[in-house]
Amino acid sequence: MDPKTTADRAGNPLWLLVLRIAIGASLAALLWEFATAGQLVTFNTDALPLHYGGAFAVHAATGVQLLAALLVWRLPGAGSPGGPRHDRLVMVVSLLAFLLGFGQAALGTYGPLQAHVPLAMLLVALVVWSAVLVWGRRSRRG
Repeated sequence: MDPKTTADRAGNPLWLLVLRIAIGASLAALLWEFATAGQLVTFNTDALPLHYGGAFAVHAATGVQLLAALLVWRLPGAGSPGGPRHDRLVMVVSLLAFLLGFGQAALGTYGPLQAHVPLAMLLVALVVWSAVLVWGRRSRRG
């Protein structure tokens, strides 16, 4: 087997590492949001600035996640072992998470919480799905 072909298939571990770190940061920011939202539900209004600030962290983390996923998908030799279709799916899921975060946050500020909370659950599901796609693919490599 040609070593160059094998290296191309293995991808650039730097961009995969950046993507994994960004997904971890997205998950951590969402965990922070859950913790501060729990405080808000118990009428601890001191948590409001913490929750508000956490929203910016979610936007930043999912933005970096999207950028890293885009680079893994598009840069030559930066692809994951899953192949281009897998990389495109990770990028699309990351894009959906990034965009949903803005609508979800806007509803938290200006809209009904009855829409804000379910969209938060969907946002978490998208970020967890991207984590499963990125980390789960490694164990299936053969």
